[in-house]
Amino acid sequence: DQHGTAIISGAALLNALEIVGKQIADIRIVFSGAGAAATATARFYMALGARKENIIVCDSRGVIYKGRTQAMNPIKEELAVDTDARTLAEALVGADVFVGLSIAGILTPQMVRSMAKDPIIFAMANPDPEIAYDDAKAARPDAIVATGRSDYPNQVNNVLGFPFIFRGALDVRAKQINEAMKIAAARALAALAKEDVPDAVVKAYGLQAIHFGPDYLIPKPFDTRVLLWVAPAVAQAAMDTGVARAPIDVARYREALEARLGKSREMMRIVFNKAKQSVKRIILTDGTHPKMLRAAQQLAEEHIAHPVLLGDDQQIGREAAKLGVELQGIRIVSPAVSPLRQPYADRLYSLLCRQGMTQAEAWELTANPHYFGSLMLEGGEGDGMIIGPTYHYLEALKPALQIVGPAGDCCTAAGVYLVTTRNKVLFFADASVNVEMDAEKMADIAILTARLAREFNIEPRVAMLSFSNFGSVSHARVDRVRKAVEIVRSREPELIVDGEMQANTALMEEFLNETYPFNRLRGEANVLIFPNLESGNIGYNLVQRLANAEAVGPILVGLRKPVHVVQHWDEVKDIVNLAAIAAVSAGNSPAAHVQVPASFGDGHGNGTRIP
Repeated sequence: DQHGTAIISGAALLNALEIVGKQIADIRIVFSGAGAAATATARFYMALGARKENIIVCDSRGVIYKGRTQAMNPIKEELAVDTDARTLAEALVGADVFVGLSIAGILTPQMVRSMAKDPIIFAMANPDPEIAYDDAKAARPDAIVATGRSDYPNQVNNVLGFPFIFRGALDVRAKQINEAMKIAAARALAALAKEDVPDAVVKAYGLQAIHFGPDYLIPKPFDTRVLLWVAPAVAQAAMDTGVARAPIDVARYREALEARLGKSREMMRIVFNKAKQSVKRIILTDGTHPKMLRAAQQLAEEHIAHPVLLGDDQQIGREAAKLGVELQGIRIVSPAVSPLRQPYADRLYSLLCRQGMTQAEAWELTANPHYFGSLMLEGGEGDGMIIGPTYHYLEALKPALQIVGPAGDCCTAAGVYLVTTRNKVLFFADASVNVEMDAEKMADIAILTARLAREFNIEPRVAMLSFSNFGSVSHARVDRVRKAVEIVRSREPELIVDGEMQANTALMEEFLNETYPFNRLRGEANVLIFPNLESGNIGYNLVQRLANAEAVGPILVGLRKPVHVVQHWDEVKDIVNLAAIAAVSAGNSPAAHVQVPASFGDGHGNGTRIP
C-alpha cells in the first residue's frame, strides 16, 4: 500500500511539475507524516530525481533535522537534513511541494500562502485531507491540489497501481519488484494522463470533458486503459533490469491484455493492425465537431489513418486549441474556399442534372462537407469517409449514395453491426438502411456481410433468418428468404450459407445438427441476415442491452468506397473504430486500385437521385 501511494503520487508529481515548469531536482518538498507511506514516498521521489537535501520530513514532533534526539529511529535518521526549520509552518515557507500523509486539518491556509509560486499540494490523508481542496484553492488559486477523495480533482488512488503492477510482474515471472519497475509504472501513468480521455470515463464522472492539466494529473480509476499502459511498462522494466524469468514480446502482450477487456477490443485490434500495414486517407466530415477532432488526433498519432478534416480551417484551429488537440499530420480542407469546389460543382451537376439538379444547387451543395467529402472520395482524393454526427443516419447517407454509388457486383447498401459477447462474435445485418427487403437485397446483404466478416479474420457461416425452420411454415415471407439462399449459393457457391431458419436454431449447434442433419452450416452461425430492418435493428439492440454485449457499427457495406455514418450518441472510440474499418475496406476494395474511379452514373446526369 505504501509503495502504491508513492507510485501514484509520483506520477501526479511528474505531471504537476511539467505543468508549472519546474524541474524535480530543483524543487523543495515538505512531508507531513513520517510513517511507512511517507518514508516510502520520499524515497521514491528521490528515485524520480528529487534531491535528498531538498526534502524535509515532519512528524508529530516537528521537523526531522540532523541532530534531533527525540522520537528518532534509523529510518528517520536516514531522512534527517540540515535545516533551521523546526515546525511544519517554518518548513513550508518558500516550499514548492507539500505531501500530506498524516492527519486532517494540519495544513492551514496561512501555510499554503507562504509557499512558492505555483505550489503543488498533495493532501492525501483519508478520509479527510490535511487541508480541504476548496480551502487550498481559496488560499492559493495558483495551486495544483490532489487528495485521496473521489469528489475532487486528482484523486490519488492505489487502484491505479494495483493489480496492474502485479500483472506485469507476474506475467514475466519477475523475481522481485524493483525500483525501475515502480518508476516505469509511475511514468506510464503520467504519460496516459496526456492521452485523450475516453467518453465513457468522462460520462462516469458526470463531466463534459477531461483534459490534461492542473485538474487532471493522473488517470481516473475507472479508466480501463491503465491495464494496457502500466502492466506492459512494468514487464518491460523487469526484462530491462534482468529480473524477468519469462521474457515476452511486449507488443503482443499488450494485445493479449486488450483482449481481456472485451471481445470487441480483440476484434478491433485485428483491424487496427491491418490498417497500419497500409495507411489510408480517411475523410472526416464535420471537422469542427469535438469528437471528430479528437478522433483525428488518435488516428494520426496511432498511424491508423491519414485523417482529412473538412470544415473552416480557422474554426477547426480554434476548436482544436480548446481541446488540446494537436493538428500535426492532419490535413484540413475548407470546402467553401477550396480550389476543388468549382470542379466538384461541375462534377455534381454532370451526375445529377437529369435528376433535377441545377448548376446553382450543385454550387451550393459543394459547400456542404458531406457532399464535398463524397466528391473527394469519388474523385480519388480520399480512400474512405466518416460522416459526422450532425444529421440523422439516412439523411447523412444521401450524398454518398448519390455520388459514390454501389459496389460493382451488388446493388444494395446495408448497415452491419459487429456484436460481441464474452465468447462470441456475431454480425447482424441489415440493421440501419433498407426499410423494404426482397430476395435480391437479402442475397446482396448476405454476401457483403460475409466479406466484412473476413476482414476481421472470421470465416463466415451465414444464417438467413425467418420465423420458420427449413419449410416448417408456408408463407410468402418464408419463400422470400428461401429464394435469397438460392441466389447466394448461385453467386457465391463457396460461401457457407443456409436457411430459412429461426435465430435460436442458427445459434444452437447441437440442436441444429440433431434436428436438421442436412443443414450446411454444421456449426453455429456467426453472420445473421434478418428478413427486414425492424427485426435487424430490434435484434441487435436487445442483445446489446439484455446480454451486456458490445456493438461496433453500423458498418456500412455495399458502396464502391467505404463510407460510415457516426450517430450522435457515438463516442470517439466508435469514430476511430469506423475509420479503421474504412481503412481496411479501402485496401481490400477493387476501387482502391483505381486512381479516379468511374462515377455512379454515366456522366450525363443519369445518376441516382435520392428523394
